[in-house]
Amino acid sequence: MRFHRRVSTVATPLLALALALALALTGCGPAEKPSAETRPAAPEDASLTEAQLAVIDRAELVLTKKCMARHGHPYWVAPSMRADELRAPGYVLDDVGWARRHGYGGRIQQKALATKRHDRNIAYRAGLSGAEARAYVRALSGGPGTPLLTTPLPGGGKVRASNGGCEAEARKRLYGDPSVWFRADKIATNLTPLYVPRLLRDERFTRAQRHWATCMRRAGQSYTDPTAIRSALPRLTQGLDPGRAHTIEVRLAVAEATCARSTGFAETARRLEREHSAPVRARYARDIATRDRLQRAALARAERLLGE
Repeated sequence: MRFHRRVSTVATPLLALALALALALTGCGPAEKPSAETRPAAPEDASLTEAQLAVIDRAELVLTKKCMARHGHPYWVAPSMRADELRAPGYVLDDVGWARRHGYGGRIQQKALATKRHDRNIAYRAGLSGAEARAYVRALSGGPGTPLLTTPLPGGGKVRASNGGCEAEARKRLYGDPSVWFRADKIATNLTPLYVPRLLRDERFTRAQRHWATCMRRAGQSYTDPTAIRSALPRLTQGLDPGRAHTIEVRLAVAEATCARSTGFAETARRLEREHSAPVRARYARDIATRDRLQRAALARAERLLGE
């Protein structure tokens, strides 16, 4: 399960923490592991890796560009991020090697923000007249009256998305029936509110986290949980030059990851995540299976497209 690509906004700090926790429990692994480029393809019953999902995302952008060209509009596809940059540190980081290279991913986030600030599509649209801009948006994502895809979320509420323009055409080329894909994807990636709050209250989890905090104090870092580090980091690096700020970030991240491994906190959290999520995943097994099946088919189509 990989939850950091498409999750809905939640209103309470507990559920926000729950989603962050799920990122780590499903995304962190041993410190020494193959990169996304060399990792074997996911088995038929597994969710795709972040590198594989990035292939689909890039193919979607390429298809969007081709469609926009047919409508007489330019569209630019930004350079892809490196595979090592795709992972999110999540709730607790236990990959010491990644922490030494990236800290908590601060430079990666800055790179992503810079790419967004210099997005040629945004600049192009900003330079259009009112009528031209409306035509551009209509071609890209649909205009007034464009049908919406709607599906209820497992934790309550509904999520909606436009189903028009070149963006919708690209998704349909990759995933097939947009309503089937939308429902399966949104349900499969929004299950954490149903079980992570219980996980956070599990005595085994809180005990493991206390052991981690003790290890951190011995390393000279007094933090009760990993979120306390992330909250303190902006204050600790405020006003510093980028190099010094990165050094502080890396030192904290390496300490967190080292303690997460030596105390078994990350492994305990992953084990408890599997335990607490199992009944929820069983309840939504059909949606998860549909999402995974459509993603694997989309990956095959994306690889063919990008290989042309």
